[in-house]
Amino acid sequence: MTAQEILTAAYAKSLKNQPGRIAAESTELLEVVNRVMRTFFMVGARVNPFFFMSSAPVTYSSGWARPATAEAVYRIVFTLDLTQEVVVVPFDDLLCESLLPAVYRMGQVYYSAGNSADPTNESLTFYFSKTPTDVVALNATIDPLFPVSYKELPVLETAIYLALKDGRESEVASLTVSRDSWLNLFMAHMEHETMNERRRFGAPVPFNTASMVPIASLLAGGTSLEI
Repeated sequence: MTAQEILTAAYAKSLKNQPGRIAAESTELLEVVNRVMRTFFMVGARVNPFFFMSSAPVTYSSGWARPATAEAVYRIVFTLDLTQEVVVVPFDDLLCESLLPAVYRMGQVYYSAGNSADPTNESLTFYFSKTPTDVVALNATIDPLFPVSYKELPVLETAIYLALKDGRESEVASLTVSRDSWLNLFMAHMEHETMNERRRFGAPVPFNTASMVPIASLLAGGTSLEI
């Protein structure tokens, strides 16, 4: 799915859309598509931090810089021993963790907490829910991690932007209903996309526990059934 395909599908949501007239495609609308994709990757980080997960080793340089593509940092380990976790403690309580190596963060840089077991100048590997790779041209493909089954979601979000900019408030209302319906589907998918993960300990984030999306909300018009 390219940025142009998203724009073309968004234009098709209203006969009043005039391609190239409401906003410049190669500049303003290209950035709109990138912003829309960042929005849904951000939603993904909240619902399921593993779905858009990536990793990157970070070398020491007066600290460890937060990876530029990290939306939400999930785990830090020693690069030479990926089983050894490095925990994050608050900068105003560096003695918070006495059993595990620890760092604290400040200004998007992570620093050693200064205790005996803490990292000093080793490379650390960060695991994180990533931001999408921006497209730089209309014919460029959006980040392939976004599931194509839910392509209607960025299409509708872009269509809402066009309607808002053109002052068509009545269209915004109906487009929002459709967008929210697709958002429900997307979030429900994120909640249950892998259900056979086995853990020795409880999940450290509210994932695969209480559902954020009631099943009844996925059905057109709702339902009287208690599901």
